[in-house]
Amino acid sequence: MENYIRKFGRNFIDLAVFFHGFTIFSNKVIKTFFKLKLFNPAVGLVFVRQIYFTGVQILPVYIVISLIIGVAMVGSLMQAADLVGGIDQLGRIMVVISFNQIAPLVTSILLALRSATAVTAEIALMKMNREIDTLQSLSIDPFEYLYLPRIAAGVICMMALSTIFVCVSLLGGYFILSFLQDMSLDYMLTTIFDNLEVLDIITFLVKVFFLGFALMSIPIYTALETKEAVTEIPIALLRGMMRLFYAFILIQIFTVMLGMYL
Repeated sequence: MENYIRKFGRNFIDLAVFFHGFTIFSNKVIKTFFKLKLFNPAVGLVFVRQIYFTGVQILPVYIVISLIIGVAMVGSLMQAADLVGGIDQLGRIMVVISFNQIAPLVTSILLALRSATAVTAEIALMKMNREIDTLQSLSIDPFEYLYLPRIAAGVICMMALSTIFVCVSLLGGYFILSFLQDMSLDYMLTTIFDNLEVLDIITFLVKVFFLGFALMSIPIYTALETKEAVTEIPIALLRGMMRLFYAFILIQIFTVMLGMYL
């Protein structure tokens, strides 16, 4: 029993230390953003390159996955709605599931597996090789040159790719509906937009913003905790991904509660 109490206390202290440090880190990132450093040519170049690596290179695979999920989702929803006699509510169901749930979730997982791990390894190696110290010795703020462009690119790519997912998945759903229900594209879009509320858009924007911010900020902060040893990098990768997926769960719970009480 004593060992369990010690383990719980150690985990609680580690969690509190992480939240304290991450809050300070996030505060510095936000302050740096409002300095408009992204308009600096050097910082802007890093920002554009990060958008290319994070959002553009993944597009072909991402579109195929979105199309497959859209076809499978609409087919399953049609069967479920038909069983309960709620085929008339299919538009609202598609908005709630595709727009508010599936699109941000799939996008965050794919970007975490592809980009968050790469950013963690990159920053950890820079920390280990003292490249960050070198930048600071040259009066270059790492928050301006390294962290902010990657975090901002994560937010932009999360928003853009989630929107693309919704459009492509609805296109895939249209193929199913046109084949099984003889439904026109105009009718399907009208049904969806009639069921799309302002609260849905607000919830979507809030969710993808926090997911995008966490996508890069948590791996970067975790990478900065590494010591000067190569063996620390795999540990940072594992710790960063675990923290990131825990953050995804908390953001999901927060946005669900936001939608319930607004």
